Amino acid sequence: MKLKRYLAPTMRQAMALVRDELGDDAVIMSSRKTDSGVEVVAAIDPEAQAYNAQPKEEPAARSSYYSPEYAGQANAMSSSGGPEIQKMADELQAVKQMLENQLSGLAWSQSETREPEKVALIKRLVKLGLGWKLAQRLSDEALASGNSDQAWSNVLAQIEQEIPVDSRDVIEKGGIVALVGPTGVGKTTTIAKMASRFVMRNSASQMALVTTDCYKIGAQAQLKTFADLLGVPVHVANSQGELYNLLSSLAGKKLVLIDTAGISQKDIMLSQQFTKEQPGLNSIRNYLVMSAATQLNVMQDVVRAFGQVGLHGCILTKVDEALQLGHIITVLIEHRLSVSYLSGGQRVPEDLEPVKVRDLVDKAIVLGQQNTQMDPDDAFRLGLGREITDAQ
Repeated sequence: MKLKRYLAPTMRQAMALVRDELGDDAVIMSSRKTDSGVEVVAAIDPEAQAYNAQPKEEPAARSSYYSPEYAGQANAMSSSGGPEIQKMADELQAVKQMLENQLSGLAWSQSETREPEKVALIKRLVKLGLGWKLAQRLSDEALASGNSDQAWSNVLAQIEQEIPVDSRDVIEKGGIVALVGPTGVGKTTTIAKMASRFVMRNSASQMALVTTDCYKIGAQAQLKTFADLLGVPVHVANSQGELYNLLSSLAGKKLVLIDTAGISQKDIMLSQQFTKEQPGLNSIRNYLVMSAATQLNVMQDVVRAFGQVGLHGCILTKVDEALQLGHIITVLIEHRLSVSYLSGGQRVPEDLEPVKVRDLVDKAIVLGQQNTQMDPDDAFRLGLGREITDAQ
């Protein structure tokens, strides 16, 4: 057994040294904090290392005498040794997971000792639901001025500054607006709320509703019910050609709202969306409708997928069902996606309001304080564990 000691300023750098010199088969025997950083003792078995190097030389020699007869014997040996090999692989995976947990715990303890202000800020941000990378960046920038007493206020001010918001109300701006998004996020109800707000300020004769949803049972009937109450006409487009011919006939309307079919972000039909931006045909403004109660990784997938059709902004629904709003803030900032409205109920049109950044951040803080399901220490360790794993 070959033992070697490594000294480095951070655990990530120490692990990089171990891997560069001893390879992936190295085992961490111990680790501790030092005045200059961290000390790691790693080990490697020379015999195992030599054994692992042998297969690299075998293919050329094996090809000279390989035959179907030997193939049958090899397959039999492989099948007979399968359970043992799988058991060994499972044990190695368990050991790797244990080491990662130990390293993340050590890194967490080391970070709390060396950068207590930064750790405290990150914990508060991840409790709001912000993504790990965004929380790190905001914390670094807030502490860069050297005034740790104002760090939290600086972070909140930076968040408010970075959240993109539509400079003008979508309804007042008018034009042709299409709501796109996954199934079940409330596109049709949001269309009804927007239409109601428009009719309250303008004439019903100045707007029209269009639906391209030919898949969901009752979708057209639901929209027609809303439209009849408002005295607004509803038109159906079953193809992109029908849609553009219809929009040409509605050119005199101040506002045209298009209700599209709900499509999963993984659906190949997404690329065939009727309202997809095309060269020379950019009069339709697509707004992504997202549920605020969606998990962060799912939100990221949704925004990336529907970005194919060209997005001018987004509308957040089911805000009243969300346990956190940091996920939404993360997506808006990282994807530079402007937000237009917040919707938090079924009332038409009361439960639809233009976004005020300060109110959005305040709601996120309140929900973070009320959220007792997330332990900020656990979230911090999880983020560090992922960072260490990515570095390896």
